[in-house]
Amino acid sequence: MARVTASAIMELIKTTAGGNYISFASGLPDPALFPVDRVRELADAVLTEDGRAALQYGPAEGYPPLRALIAETLRGRGLAAGPENILITNGSQQALDLAVRALLNPGEGVVLENPSYLAAVQAFDSYEARYHVLPLDDGGMVTEALPAALAERPALAYTLPNFQNPTGLTLTGERRAELAEAIAGAGIALLEDDAYHDLRFEGDSLPSVCALAENPRAVYCGTLSKTIAPGLRVGYLCAEASLVVRLGQLKQITDLHTGSFTQRIVYRYCERGWLEPGIRAFCESYRRRRDVLLEALAAELTGIVRWTRPAGGMFVWVTLPEGHHTGALLEQAMRRGIVFVPGASFHPGGGGENTLRLNFVSATEEKIREGIGILSGVIRESLA
Repeated sequence: MARVTASAIMELIKTTAGGNYISFASGLPDPALFPVDRVRELADAVLTEDGRAALQYGPAEGYPPLRALIAETLRGRGLAAGPENILITNGSQQALDLAVRALLNPGEGVVLENPSYLAAVQAFDSYEARYHVLPLDDGGMVTEALPAALAERPALAYTLPNFQNPTGLTLTGERRAELAEAIAGAGIALLEDDAYHDLRFEGDSLPSVCALAENPRAVYCGTLSKTIAPGLRVGYLCAEASLVVRLGQLKQITDLHTGSFTQRIVYRYCERGWLEPGIRAFCESYRRRRDVLLEALAAELTGIVRWTRPAGGMFVWVTLPEGHHTGALLEQAMRRGIVFVPGASFHPGGGGENTLRLNFVSATEEKIREGIGILSGVIRESLA
């Protein structure tokens, strides 16, 4: 428990709740895009046609038709998946937690990107992990640094290859193959977090890292939170059938099962063919907002700071000159009505004080322009 701390993001959400802020901080999807009417219709249909089962306890592994549907989806991503390979979870965060609990003993090492997903780092911290961090460049994780990290004999490698949180970067196809082969060759577990897979605005999908090399301790995690609604709390993991059995036993200890009602809603939503149009609506809206954010950064801060250009997802990563601290910058920004997440929290290997994460999916296009104008003034003043 000594290493269990509050999320900087959740603390910001609490601090700014009810305030009149333009928020670039959280990764909250735009609620205006949630399919409220369709979920209402499906909820009524589930209660009418299958209400008693929907309100009853269910199997720890998940609602069988939903497991089969997700397995079919993942086969399209190159994964050898049948229903027996799928475990339905309470969001992908629970999938990460269960996998780490099963695959990492206290004090063992984790290979991961630096910076990396904050909530994954919190999960690793809660199991007393040691870190072997790899730098990122425009092609994602720098796999040239893998041999030195693997020489330290870690137990697990973690990657978020598509539109990484917090940087928005995507791991190249060549590096995916290198990572998969190196991890399998080292005989260690692989945890692939693909929460943003469907939020692609441009370019072709790249192969899953887990699909590129045989690894009996590979776990692939995904979620419907980003493509339907996070409040339904339906995520999933894919792994060898024997490992799914063990992870299911851990889930029984944790929460018995994911909600029977919401699983049925999600299944029917997908079965009716509503998922793909919903994904397109999210992507079209988020692509426009990304473009507005990038245009505003270019107009206001070219030559002053650097930033990533994500091909999808929710985030842009901004780097100030060395020696500048974005934690202090946040205080000034909040006084002027905007919030962002300072980058140090995302660095398990330390550093990152001169970085920050901007979310482009929560604010409107107009508010994004206004907010970047304010942020630009704060940054210019700090650098003066």
